[in-house]
Amino acid sequence: MPVSTIPRRLAKALVRRRLLNGRFRPTDERVWGETGSEVPVLMCLFNRPERLEAMLRLLDGQEGTPGIALYLWNNNRADHDFYAGVLRGFEASGALRSVRLVRSPYNLGSIARFYWARVLAEKARADPGPVIVIDDDEDVQPDFVSTALSVHRPGVVHAWWAFTVASDDYFDRAPAVVGGPVDHVGPGGMICDLSIFLDDRFFTELPQRYWLLDDLWFTHFAKTHGQTLAKLPVEIEFVLAETNQHWNLGDLKREFYRYLG
Repeated sequence: MPVSTIPRRLAKALVRRRLLNGRFRPTDERVWGETGSEVPVLMCLFNRPERLEAMLRLLDGQEGTPGIALYLWNNNRADHDFYAGVLRGFEASGALRSVRLVRSPYNLGSIARFYWARVLAEKARADPGPVIVIDDDEDVQPDFVSTALSVHRPGVVHAWWAFTVASDDYFDRAPAVVGGPVDHVGPGGMICDLSIFLDDRFFTELPQRYWLLDDLWFTHFAKTHGQTLAKLPVEIEFVLAETNQHWNLGDLKREFYRYLG
């Protein structure tokens, strides 16, 4: 390993340890009137700044929910002022009760949203409850949150992006069906227990080489720590698919899937 990479990797490791311990704070905060019973929703921001306002509207339009507290993690510092401006200008009138935004020190990938989950789990350690995760390239229906809450059970990960995998090739897969077996899930569009994130190993045992593959890591970690995977009975439509980072990660996904065994 070149000597020049050692300080950089050490610095990143120290940043991640600080974040794991909850040493971060929202740089901008917008609260429209919390009730104390909101369901937490996590979302990462990176290369789709034009989608934030649309996602706020989709969440504010959710029906039959106790209220939503949105926790945003911005992986692109250059867009932070834009995101803060969108939040300042948005007027919620429905389900969305609060929004908090963190500016990441560098692009941590989508696993960064789970640092929010860690903090929320620590605050409610005795009874952490559920957390919902969405991506900013997903158009969700008005009943998405209420449906997720209605099917949630402790010890079960319900995800819309759910597959069965027939071999050791990650892409040898087929869409899972509601009520059927699930081998792999994507965190975007799911509900699970916050308690998963109380375990340091979720953040510390992911190999550096595969840091951007949090979907594979989350699936593996959930299954090997007693969680059942299930298909979430909702409809979600992808938008701006060309901006997704996964297009360049196909070979690495195959490699990591076999590595996890």
